[in-house]
Amino acid sequence: MSRKTDALGKLERIARLKSDLEMRRFSAFRAHLIAARERVTRIEGELEAIYRSDSPFSVNEARLTNAIACEKSQALLTAEADLQRLLPGFDAARQRAMREFGRAEVLKNLHASSAEGDQADRIRKLTNDIG
Repeated sequence: MSRKTDALGKLERIARLKSDLEMRRFSAFRAHLIAARERVTRIEGELEAIYRSDSPFSVNEARLTNAIACEKSQALLTAEADLQRLLPGFDAARQRAMREFGRAEVLKNLHASSAEGDQADRIRKLTNDIG
């Protein structure tokens, strides 16, 4: 194996490690983003259920319902704001993961091509020595 092929193999291993690290970071961001979206959806459902009630109720029940709706609306605004705060980090993590994965794949292909070239050179050298 030539020095070039050996160096490409080492670079590929380093790139694979960096790619795996970035993929893990992206996966963590994705899990947080999914949880935030589920929280928003759950609160929206609870808020909709409050307003969907068709049964008649007293003034005290109306006040209680409005207080609960106000609390749920504030929780919804907070959850949506949390979700919006996660999006830039999620996008950045996704881009880093894609870039590192691409880099690792390119180095893998270069390493394989170099190894094939080394093998072809050895075969050529052997056939020239014999013939």
